[in-house]
Amino acid sequence: MPVLLLAQVGIEDFLEQELASEERHEYYNGKITVMAYASDNHELIVANIVRELGNFFKDQPYRVYPSNRMLHIPTTERFYYADAILVKGKPEFFNYKKKMKATLNPCTIIEVLSESTEGKDRGEKWQGYRKIPSLQEYVLIAQNEIYIEVFRKTVTEEEKEIWLNEYYDANDQSIWIAGQAILLSEIYRKVDFGSA
Repeated sequence: MPVLLLAQVGIEDFLEQELASEERHEYYNGKITVMAYASDNHELIVANIVRELGNFFKDQPYRVYPSNRMLHIPTTERFYYADAILVKGKPEFFNYKKKMKATLNPCTIIEVLSESTEGKDRGEKWQGYRKIPSLQEYVLIAQNEIYIEVFRKTVTEEEKEIWLNEYYDANDQSIWIAGQAILLSEIYRKVDFGSA
């Protein structure tokens, strides 16, 4: 993923640039990166999961956001755009000049993997996402095959937070997101693995 600026950039400069930009960028420790191109499969998967979650939670206290919703991890000086996020209850925001908001309290973050972003999604982003107190689930969805990983937070008897990992790889299986089951066949509806 190309770095837009090589010099260290402050958060306020990044947000000013992002506010005026026609393309989206992410920010991590003073570096700005341009968002990568999204394939047809990637966008179909995002649309499918946002539709499924939106239908499940339309009358419940959840909000479903697609990839244009900026996410901020306050303890880390990071701003990302996840492929989809789910917020339970009232959303909390980092407000920048009342023009731009970044979500602070997702309960679920979903990323669709690609060759150019998988390393970042599994590494840098996951390292930051784990520091979000409200986060309960992190979902990684492959776009070139039927394969989904779900990381779920649990608390031990000693009150230590640990993340458990689950794998799914069959169309007739369901993953659970915020207590709702979604068939993999619905997540991968109309996806053509021959074109990935």
